[in-house]
Amino acid sequence: MTNHASDELRPFGESVAFMLSILGTIETQSFRALMTSLSLEPRSFGVLRVLAEVGPLTQHRLSELAHVPASTLVALLDDLETGGLITRCPHPGDRRAHQVLLTTQGREVIDRATALAWRHEEAITAGFSSAERQGLLAALSRILQNLNDQ
Repeated sequence: MTNHASDELRPFGESVAFMLSILGTIETQSFRALMTSLSLEPRSFGVLRVLAEVGPLTQHRLSELAHVPASTLVALLDDLETGGLITRCPHPGDRRAHQVLLTTQGREVIDRATALAWRHEEAITAGFSSAERQGLLAALSRILQNLNDQ
């Protein structure tokens, strides 16, 4: 008898979809605990990362890039704005739209959160060579594309 978790998942452990589901559940819990130390939710982290990387965006475009439904994004933005991490203002080129901007405090929080996330990344990919890590990212990106194409 073995105590290896991967062996205990057989026969479903050979299913990519099942393994992604299991990993997603475990990783979501782990990442949520990590972000809680900064009073962030994983989706809030994603929204702040997009703003940090891309800059000011309309709520619609932010929803697309962060992969957060528009109906959910509004509540996330309300919380982030109340926390002083973002601000919303009228879009300079489209008065019907709102632009979302990262505040100085938001930049500081996302910088700390990103540092935590990278340490977490190093921990969960321990033992992977650079080539293995890049191959995994490529394979996961292809799966994401396949799911988006469905």
